[in-house]
Amino acid sequence: MGFLDNVANSLNRGVNTVSRSGKTAQLSLQMADLMRQRQNLAAQLGASLYEQTRNDPALTAGREALYDGIAEIDAQRAKLEAQIEQIKAEQAAASAAAQTYRCPKCGSTVAAGDLFCSGCGLPIADVIAGQPQPAPAATPAEADDAPVAEYEHVTEPDE
Repeated sequence: MGFLDNVANSLNRGVNTVSRSGKTAQLSLQMADLMRQRQNLAAQLGASLYEQTRNDPALTAGREALYDGIAEIDAQRAKLEAQIEQIKAEQAAASAAAQTYRCPKCGSTVAAGDLFCSGCGLPIADVIAGQPQPAPAATPAEADDAPVAEYEHVTEPDE
C-alpha cells in the first residue's frame, strides 16, 4: 500500500500546484485589468486638472515644462485637424466638380463647375434644374394595386 499512497500523494500535490497556478494567473489578470482602469482614470484626472490649473501660476510653478509640452501638443493637434478639414473640403469640391449633367435643351454634357452649357449657352442653374427627377420607388402595397395589362387573345387564321 505504500507505493499507492506515494502515487496518490504525488497526484494531490500536482493538482494543488496546478490549482494554485491557475488561481494566481486569474488574480494577475484581474490586477492587470484594475491597473488599466486606474491609468485611464488617472489620465482623465490629469486632463481635468490641467484644464483647471493651466492658467494659475501658483499651481504651474515647477511644472512649466509639462504645461508647455501639453500646450504645444494641443497646438500641433489643432493644425492637423485644420489640415484634415481642408483635405475633406477639397475632396468634396473635387467630387462636386466631377459631377456632370446632360443639358435639357441641347443634350450636351455639362460639368458642374461650368457656368454655361458649351452647346447652347444655357446657364448651369437651368441645366441642373432641368435634370429629370428619379421616380419614387413603389411600395409593395402600391405595386399590388397597379393596373394589370389585359391581353387580347388572338387566334391565327388557318392556312
